Parts: sequence; C-alpha cells; structure tokens
Amino acid sequence: MDRLTVAVFVIIIIWLVGIVGNVLSAIVWLRRQVSSKNSSAVYLAAIAINDIIHPLTLVPIVFLGLHSWAHWIVTFIHLTSYTLEPLLVLGFSVERLFAIYRPLQVRFCHSKCIACIAWQAMQALVLLQQRGPSV
Repeated sequence: MDRLTVAVFVIIIIWLVGIVGNVLSAIVWLRRQVSSKNSSAVYLAAIAINDIIHPLTLVPIVFLGLHSWAHWIVTFIHLTSYTLEPLLVLGFSVERLFAIYRPLQVRFCHSKCIACIAWQAMQALVLLQQRGPSV
C-alpha cells in the first residue's frame, strides 16, 4: 500500500468516528431531560449537528459538477457550517463566562429560549455574510 492509500484510509476512519460520535452527542444533548434543564445543551447539540453537516458536504462538493445547481447548494451549506462553528463556540463561551461572573442571574439569562434565539441570530448573521456584497 502506498502513502496515499493509507492517508485516504486514515481520513475515512477519522470521518466515520467523528460522524458517529457527533450523532451520539447530538442524541444525548437533545434529550428532553437534558435540554430542558441546561441551556448549554442547545449550544452543544447545535455544534454536534454542525460538525456532522460539515464533513458530509465535502464529498458531494468534490463529485458534483462545478456548474450544477446542486454543487452551489452544497457549497453554500458547507460554507455556512464552516462560518457557524466559531459563532456557536463563542455563544457557548459567553454563556459560560456569564454563569461564572453572574451566578445568581443564571436562571434568568440561561433559559433554553434565550439560547435558541441566540442560535437563530447566529444563523441569520451567517446567511447575511454568505450573501456577499451586492454588485
């Protein structure tokens, strides 16, 4: 086996482990018992789902024709997931930072509703950024 074959094999194994792990993680974080009591579960579930979508969109980008409509849709989804990841991590980090500095106000500010609103705002920012400058 040459180096390229070994590299492709290793990458496939890493992708499979990552996808399976993120699916299991999303299942755990989206359970009603977990997500109803912990607003951080919304962020962690969104990160897990985003980490599932990102590698799955790479394969169709490579095999679809460059000028097909499906190629542009998959590329848009791939770039959206690429841009959304750091925003989700930032939202989760700010929420945890606020919980450390304002522990008595955690119940008010860390509801599942606020986490969902922040996640939707991040998606809107990503969609506006993906649109690009108007000509």
